[in-house]
Amino acid sequence: MTNLAAPYRRPVWRELARRHDITIALLESDKSLAGDAKSNRGQDWLHAGDEQLSFQELPTWKYSRGESRYYFLTNIRSAFLVRNHDVVLFGGWESPAYWLLLVACFISGTATVGFYESPQNTMTHKSGPISALRATFFRSMTRVIVPGAAAYDAMHAMGVPGSRILQGFNAVDVTAFHEAAFASTRTETESNEIQHRYLYVGQLIARKRVHDVIQAFAKVARFGDELTVVGTGELLEDLQNLAASHQARITFLGHVPNSELPKIMATHHTLILASAREVWGLVVNEALASGMHVVVAENCGVSRSVRRMSGVYTALENLQDLAEQMHRSRQEWSGRIRSPEILQYSPSQFAAVFEQAFVAARNAPTTVTRKAFARRNR
Repeated sequence: MTNLAAPYRRPVWRELARRHDITIALLESDKSLAGDAKSNRGQDWLHAGDEQLSFQELPTWKYSRGESRYYFLTNIRSAFLVRNHDVVLFGGWESPAYWLLLVACFISGTATVGFYESPQNTMTHKSGPISALRATFFRSMTRVIVPGAAAYDAMHAMGVPGSRILQGFNAVDVTAFHEAAFASTRTETESNEIQHRYLYVGQLIARKRVHDVIQAFAKVARFGDELTVVGTGELLEDLQNLAASHQARITFLGHVPNSELPKIMATHHTLILASAREVWGLVVNEALASGMHVVVAENCGVSRSVRRMSGVYTALENLQDLAEQMHRSRQEWSGRIRSPEILQYSPSQFAAVFEQAFVAARNAPTTVTRKAFARRNR
């Protein structure tokens, strides 16, 4: 169960679908997403035409607030589709639809697995009733999957025992990005190349702090250096005006399908992710797989998991040293990293963690799970 058919999630789903009968139940329909002008999602987020996976759209009503989307089931009976499955994986918790589906799982005795990837610093409600509801939801799960150490700590702080938390590593199709980066016949030693090409990929919204990225680039850029901005959002015009005021070489490409990103990363050197809040930041995985350097703010969820990898430069949360880290990346660039550590964290490796959770959930007595839920949440 998840909101959207995110293109970067599908490699993991496909790995699971090779060995299991997997249905991806979506709370957002293709029609609704296509009509959501503020979603900043391209055609690659639509599931129509994907013949490798089985999708099912649930009937929902959507309420939008800023970046967030909340879903309500318009047909309560649709929640009981869970009876047709051995295990239900919850890819979210905030929407009332997830709570109704959870109740249906308990009534039907269907095993439940949660997926949670937010570190504590990205939580908007650290105490109070919303925080308590979140903790209740995940304490009710038979198992919970987290993609990194930061999310593990957050889940443990909610009161979920370590024995029920399975930690993996958030994965993308690292092979596709790596192969694209080294498919060129050009030899990229580039240690003496005058030009350095920086890259930002993501939504153009306040939380991403793209203004700071542009200002830092203008500060450190040498003759011939470039910054490419990939993405769309409400701040596009403001950012274009800011770039023009600096008279720097900054190009805005708009939205680029996920399938085209490997080619773009193959021609750039340093990715920058400077978000004020970032649950993970899978674009960092993609850049590292491409042999690029990465400058990432320390408060991004991915930072803790990759900070010791080659080519990673961590900027302070307040971005005071963002320009400095970008300059360091440029100075220390000596060509693409041919064997980046990120390659070991593949969709297959991450899918194995999900399989482990599914097996554990199926083997856990349903009656025991229900009693534990009632006892923990009295």
